[in-house]
Amino acid sequence: ARGRSLFRTPPMPRLALFASLSLVPIVFGDSDVWSNPCDLARWKGAKFCDVKLDLDTRSADLVAKISDDDKAGLLTNSAFAAPSVNLSSYQWWSEALHGVGQSPGVSFKDQCPFATIYPQVQTTSQSWNKTLFAALGTAIATEGRAMANLGHAGLTFWAPNINVYRDPRWGRGQETPGEDPHMNGVYAEEFVKHFQFGPEDPTRLRASSCCKHFEAYSFENAHGITRHNQNAILDVKDTMDTYRPAFEQCVVKGQASGIMCSYNSVNGVPSCASEDLLNGLLRTDWKFDGYITSDCGAVEDVYDQHNYTHTIAETFNATFSAGMDSDCGDFASPDAVKKAVAKGVFKMETIDKALRNLVRVQMRLGMFDPEDEQPFKKLGLESINTKEHQELSIDAARQGVVLLKNDNSSLPFAKKQGLKIAVIGPNANATEVLQGNYIGVPPFIVSPLMGLSKYGTVTYKPGCKDGPRCENRIGFLNALVAVENADIAVLVMGLNQSIETEANDRTSIALPEGQVDLILKAGDVAAQSGTKLVLVLVAGGSCDLSFAKENPNIKSILWVGYNGQSGGDALAQAIFGEFSPSGKLTQTIYFANYTKQVSILDMRMRPDKDFPGRGYRYFKGPVVYPFAYGLSYTSFAYKFTTHPPELLSRADIAKGLKQGHGLRSTSPTIFTFKVKITNTGGRDGSEVIVGMLSPPNAGHSGAPIKTLVDFDKIFLRAGESGEVELRVTAHQFALSNQDGEYMPELGGWTLQVGDLKAISWVL
Repeated sequence: ARGRSLFRTPPMPRLALFASLSLVPIVFGDSDVWSNPCDLARWKGAKFCDVKLDLDTRSADLVAKISDDDKAGLLTNSAFAAPSVNLSSYQWWSEALHGVGQSPGVSFKDQCPFATIYPQVQTTSQSWNKTLFAALGTAIATEGRAMANLGHAGLTFWAPNINVYRDPRWGRGQETPGEDPHMNGVYAEEFVKHFQFGPEDPTRLRASSCCKHFEAYSFENAHGITRHNQNAILDVKDTMDTYRPAFEQCVVKGQASGIMCSYNSVNGVPSCASEDLLNGLLRTDWKFDGYITSDCGAVEDVYDQHNYTHTIAETFNATFSAGMDSDCGDFASPDAVKKAVAKGVFKMETIDKALRNLVRVQMRLGMFDPEDEQPFKKLGLESINTKEHQELSIDAARQGVVLLKNDNSSLPFAKKQGLKIAVIGPNANATEVLQGNYIGVPPFIVSPLMGLSKYGTVTYKPGCKDGPRCENRIGFLNALVAVENADIAVLVMGLNQSIETEANDRTSIALPEGQVDLILKAGDVAAQSGTKLVLVLVAGGSCDLSFAKENPNIKSILWVGYNGQSGGDALAQAIFGEFSPSGKLTQTIYFANYTKQVSILDMRMRPDKDFPGRGYRYFKGPVVYPFAYGLSYTSFAYKFTTHPPELLSRADIAKGLKQGHGLRSTSPTIFTFKVKITNTGGRDGSEVIVGMLSPPNAGHSGAPIKTLVDFDKIFLRAGESGEVELRVTAHQFALSNQDGEYMPELGGWTLQVGDLKAISWVL
């Protein structure tokens, strides 16, 4: 009989695990509390305990000392103790997507009942703020390290998720920075670098960050196919300019110490069994220094979902020989590993190589070093849920607000005494919904209702009795009466984790029909009664909002996403003008019929005769709101202060490509340019400056319509001016050929920043 994983009877999505976690937090048992074997007299003088030696020597020495029997228990996320070298058991799986999260390695109890929860990544990405990405990495890792020091977490966190948000139906798109590979790469670099490294100790990791899911994972289930058996068919060009760049930047620039291989196959080869991807691309080409874990159950998928191998022993050999180091699950149980070794199929040399990678990361974390030499070991309770972290959370929520519509400057609403505010909709009093998925236990959650109650007397009527699905409309009448009798009506609509989440893709991107009906009826009532009305969307994935965009009764629309523990306060502050929204979309909001044109299983990005293309780079059709769209309560004027060059040498670009060793992330700068930004409106505000580049044959023969090359953000008081500098690299003036090589493209390249345009000719 085949061995079965805890996660696979039948394939158990982590959604189910996390649903149980929200009710009963996993207890981090005493057996998982790490005890440094180098503190024992037995190992005084051992090479693996000598901090003066290099990591290769130390890790090899430790692995050589572990008995073969003990080694068999170290190849899963729930690594057993190894008595032969006094190793404690260790749980590799801790979560930290947007705050320390519930997971097998984390327990929220006793002195650590909660941790700061930040907005979901999709919302944070809408800030377009590199400094914020970095600050979040530092803050989340600081709390994670503090909890680990107190025995409530591991030190290896499986975040961030940097897969491209390829299809708007994807249930996990909310976890990602969006649809653009450059944005995802920048987020990965900034988050990972600051998560892992700090000036307090340049020789060790604060905590380990794991970029996931490699490669081309962006689908849960449809048409009888699931993520466990999907074979992602990738074109070379799409691989090079869409699916791969963020992971390259995560490894090369962010220096991630962990990578998770994905459930799916790529062109017939399971990701976790791909020698080309793991040992080849990651370790050889990108010089990855870290461990590779499977996604949970993915090793067994190689065997009984992809049918890539015929026996359990062959499966272990295929995955671990390819470069994977740890199986999330219990498929590679000690007994199964021993049997595979006994058959001669799974070699001890392969096991040793994986173990050296694993313990090397633990050594970089200081787990075998004297405690008094480690500044990160001093982090404790005072570093969890600090005032600074709480302020960072609400700041991220503010920066992620996107103003989609504001006819006649309807927003912000004026603050005044005695306001009557109707708070309507299925997400009007949402709390846990504001976390999105991969949740933790926050110290508090401020719902939209709670936030708005600080500005007047609120009347709360959800309208939809069954949440965002809104199939039960029995509460509509009460909601509409509340709108009629209010000075202000705030409609808080959108989605939740019953509609979009891990293991659950949507089949439609239309807003649920009941919600549309309630919004339109509320708009009619507000127009007749003179009530001021704003529509608010709480969601991760895009929804067709064309009905509201085109309706004159819906004068303003705010997209706030899943905006974290202080989300309700940030929303209320935006509505009443405490700050000017500065967010811009990092996903395209399509019309609902877009999903009728493309199969979620189709991995192509570029348009073809039977395919319209995906994303702002390749889709030419009409959209509701485009990528990088977002309004403000103020206005800004742009002016080049240093112009892009008119002429560029093809030879110089080719030289730059060679200097970067063919990698996008290390491609040298070809030129920089500066833009003066002036706040010409009457309010203080921040502006996101987005640089887009279009090739000579934009939108034809597989070339993108335009591509994001750089971005920045600046805060300006009313009437104030400031300057930002953007850069363009050699790689950005090149296109991939069918061999995966980037070649300079001759002709006129159009650079666009705001309403400015400049053409640089590559000759």
